[in-house]
Order: sequence, then C-alpha cells, then structure tokens
Amino acid sequence: MHDSTIATCEVLLRNRPGSLLVVHSFTEKAKQEIRDKQMKKAKEMKAARNPYEEFLAARYLDDHGRECVPITAIKKAIVTAATAFEDLTKVGLRQSVFVDSATYPGQPLLPIEDHDGQLAKGVMREDAVTIGINTRGLTYRPAYTQWQFRVYLEYNSGIVSEEQLYALIDHAGWGVGICEGRPEKSSALGWGRFLRVP
Repeated sequence: MHDSTIATCEVLLRNRPGSLLVVHSFTEKAKQEIRDKQMKKAKEMKAARNPYEEFLAARYLDDHGRECVPITAIKKAIVTAATAFEDLTKVGLRQSVFVDSATYPGQPLLPIEDHDGQLAKGVMREDAVTIGINTRGLTYRPAYTQWQFRVYLEYNSGIVSEEQLYALIDHAGWGVGICEGRPEKSSALGWGRFLRVP
C-alpha cells in the first residue's frame, strides 16, 4: 500500500434535532463487582443507592475533567453502517478508516461540545431499564440535548472513496447512532443520532 492512498478529512457531527445523547460508562464499582464474582468472594449487602453519585459515575471524563464519549463509538457506528452498502465490508472498513478527535488528537475520549463549541455538561436522567431477562430497575445517566464532535478521519482512499466515507457517516448518523438508546439496539429510543454539518 502506498502513502498516496491515505487521505484525511475533518467533519463536524451534530445531533439530529430532538435526538439526545445518553452515555453510561462501565464504572469502577461495576468492574469490582465482576472481579469479586470471578474470585468467588462473599457477597456483601448492597448499600442504599445514591442516584446522583451513579449519574456522576456514568460519565466519561478525560484527564482534564471534560465530559466525553469514547472515540471508538464513532468508528463502530461508521463500520456498522457498512451493512447498508453492497461494495463495502465491515472488516475492510475496520482496517481502512481511523477516527480521532480534531480538537484533542490522540486521546481515547472525544469531548462533547454544545452547538456553540463550548464543553457540554450532562443533566441527570432517570430511566426504567430491563436488567437480565425479567427484572426491571432504574438507572441514572447523563444526557445531553445539544451535542457535537469535531472528528478527524484518516482513510485508505483505495478502499473507500471520500464520497463513500461521507455516505457511511451519513447513514451511521441516521440509522446506527452512538451510545445508549441508539437505533441499532433493541431499545431503539432514537437517541445518539447525528448529522454531518457542512
């Protein structure tokens, strides 16, 4: 492969009108519960829940305390969108499209901005969710009504053209989405849908 086939572009992705962004990070407490279960430790009685603490723990924060989404969420949405195109494969796209933050390159987390380009702050939501097969519970997560990302893409133009890449991004924003309640999931609440802003 020659370097001449590597192309780059920057895109601004912004929420479709009315589409919330709801995130839920895998908290350290949840990881510890899994470790304890695997090590067959005795279960301790669960403490009373603190909704506000659960909301805070569900955020993705980078080293500077900015509220973010994982950069992998954008790439996964683009790759998943390949199922709607005859001439593109998910495997091929994984190896030929790389996503980074245009504003804070090289970071695994992508800061969330509002439409004015200011760092966004999540608001606590309480939602009923299904846990396991038949158990219902409440979850507390941050939600963003106005959100956008500045994304830098590097791609192999010998495998995917600029036109195809933009079509993939557009379909990812319309029918795949990112984070919680996105269209591709069974919950399909229409959250996490985005537009490519010219």
